[in-house]
Amino acid sequence: MVKVLKKEWKVEESLTVLFGTVEYFEQEIEFHLTEIEKREKFREEIQQIQKKLEEELRNDFICDEKLRMECLQNLSDACNKLTEDYVV
Repeated sequence: MVKVLKKEWKVEESLTVLFGTVEYFEQEIEFHLTEIEKREKFREEIQQIQKKLEEELRNDFICDEKLRMECLQNLSDACNKLTEDYVV
């Protein structure tokens, strides 16, 4: 009985829907919603990582203030670039 269920599941999974049907648009909308969720999650993750690294640079990293500011700017630039690459 398990084999039959697996076969039926595979058949259902491999079914394709025709362009323009309700099912087609449901799949498209679900796909785009998933992509939006992923992009938003990336944005949040990048922001959290950026905050953590900024904290370390400000509080734990012993260096000249000019170097600290340059590192903070580079971190900001890197996070902005990653946000554009992965989120937009």
